[in-house]
Amino acid sequence: MTRVPANAGLSVPERLALLGQLQRMTPQARALLRPDVPSPAFLRDPEQLIDRSGVCFRSGFLQHAFEAARRDFPGMSMEGFLAAAGQGSLLSGVVDALLGEASATLLRTSDPARYVDALRRAYADFRTVSTPFDGGVSYGSYRYHEGFHVELPDDLNVMPMNAPVSPGLRYPAYGAVVTGRGNRSISTVLASRVWDREIPLTARGPELFRELQVRSSDELHAWDYDPDLLMSEVQIAHMISTGDAPIYRFSFETGPPSARTVTQARWELAARLEDERILTGDDAELQRLWDHHGRSATAPRGDPLDVRSRYGRDPYFRLSRDELFETAMRLPSARNVAIRVYEWEHARPQRFIKEMQRWVRTLRKKLDEDLWSSRLSMLTGASEPANLHLLSPRDHALTDLYAGRMMGGMTRLDRWGNRVVPTVAEEADYDYAARAQDYTSTYGATAEPFPLTDIARVTEPVIAFDQRTLAELMAALRDDEWQRALASTPEAAGAWNELVRRLNSQVDRYGMPTALRLPQL
Repeated sequence: MTRVPANAGLSVPERLALLGQLQRMTPQARALLRPDVPSPAFLRDPEQLIDRSGVCFRSGFLQHAFEAARRDFPGMSMEGFLAAAGQGSLLSGVVDALLGEASATLLRTSDPARYVDALRRAYADFRTVSTPFDGGVSYGSYRYHEGFHVELPDDLNVMPMNAPVSPGLRYPAYGAVVTGRGNRSISTVLASRVWDREIPLTARGPELFRELQVRSSDELHAWDYDPDLLMSEVQIAHMISTGDAPIYRFSFETGPPSARTVTQARWELAARLEDERILTGDDAELQRLWDHHGRSATAPRGDPLDVRSRYGRDPYFRLSRDELFETAMRLPSARNVAIRVYEWEHARPQRFIKEMQRWVRTLRKKLDEDLWSSRLSMLTGASEPANLHLLSPRDHALTDLYAGRMMGGMTRLDRWGNRVVPTVAEEADYDYAARAQDYTSTYGATAEPFPLTDIARVTEPVIAFDQRTLAELMAALRDDEWQRALASTPEAAGAWNELVRRLNSQVDRYGMPTALRLPQL
């Protein structure tokens, strides 16, 4: 979800050295340390090579113990080995530290109640400790391989982002379901710190309103991994209840109000008047409540440019009681709130899985569309918490150059501020002649143009896969069902051969066995 700040202690070179010893560093990363070998991949930041969950620092011990156990039980899987650790043993302690209590519990039981209780304890701990979303609350991918799932309650507010979806218990496609889970999980942690208590994991709407006694006050609270993400108590409760992303920027425009505008107006009004009936009442009920509480055109005052104040960050705090009722009832006088929200930085797997889902749709008459969409999403980690991070649009653009190019409006600088990055709309005119003149930034520095070859690498998702992911993907695309579907769709041969060329090139760059290469049609 969000990356935990780097641990103090080891320097970056020392961490990289440890990673190299444990063979966690790919040839791409090692090429960074050899000036005579050009790196075949675009790496955003060497710090991202560090495994925050600590897997790389313990995997040597686990791998040695696993291989020793396999001498006696050749058919044992890694998951079975980890789950068999006796309570209180050294191995059990390492597994708990490695996975976190919630994921370790999922490994050892198929009882939903036990797993939900472990999630409850994990989120209770998040009140005072760092939040290891990357591993501690991730649904084990091995269960997709086994096809033996733990069915979790649909109303669970802290549902792991990669948990299966019904019907069919498929791997979730990246989209509103996945990001909504992430939004709810973050707001649950934030709420536990604001209210300084455990937050019920299934409470939403009026139940959550009553439980937290939500009130409208002129106060904001920060998410500790992004000090610029400031939210009021009302906004936090609304985010838990709906899964909507937090607001980054807003403006008022002519109505009618959107569904989200109506819902958030109800939450602000209910908190201001301390009346939960406003959350669910129909128009007639809202009119009666308006008459009961009385009319008021008085609105809070403040500086709209003060982004550290609630007046500057929460559009609904600016509205009077009458304006809130008008919005909640969608009256003709109501305005809409146009918003830009925080975004999930989803790295390249999401861009690639969209490409593969287009292939699945192309071949859907020849294979099981739902099954293959789920399988390929899982293999490429499309909805894994470790691949997803909640960022402001600006930070998203600086972190992911492709996202920056999609923003439009102006040519941007990359995250280091020293190269000009063209937007997608500008790319057609972004030739060498157009870039002949130096670009001077607003702070006076001269920036170099972003090479066209780097643009191709930025937009190529295949190079982001590690060897294991790439090998599993290649094996899946060799499946007889997939190959038969391809063979019976001759019109797709050209596009398929181009994809094969890209995948095979990455296999070659990694120096992986040539047997993994896919055949062209």
